Amino acid sequence: MKDELNKINTLLGLTDVKGEGIILIVDDNKDSDTNILDQNASVVHDGDLIEIVNLLKNGGAEAISINDQRIVSTTAITCDGSVVRINGEKVGAPFEIKAIGSQERIKGVLEMPYNYIYWMGADGIDITIRKANSIEIPKYEGIIKREYIKDR
Repeated sequence: MKDELNKINTLLGLTDVKGEGIILIVDDNKDSDTNILDQNASVVHDGDLIEIVNLLKNGGAEAISINDQRIVSTTAITCDGSVVRINGEKVGAPFEIKAIGSQERIKGVLEMPYNYIYWMGADGIDITIRKANSIEIPKYEGIIKREYIKDR
């Protein structure tokens, strides 16, 4: 039973994990000479991070963090002025996004032509993608609340 509980806690994001995967560094456009028509598009927003998380999940990522904030089923990624809140914590650019899973599959999804990351790069957002054989992602430190679901 203890092993089963450990597996469940790992899947919920309640344990520190490590494994192979991908690390992305996503940063605002620092080039003041840019010819981008919409300067707002050259800044990383909460919606951009949500899209990246969705791409990583589609690529089979088993654990994801952004600036060491573990992404779990209840994670909120919201804009808060010039920073982003993840799990209620303020984080700012550059964003270090870690994903544990198949390096080839995740990298393949991230590098598909004309996907969301492609267009972010076209807007001048600086994106670096690299494989990593050993990634450590910390556990979720918050409280998972349930208000409406009931045990059967």
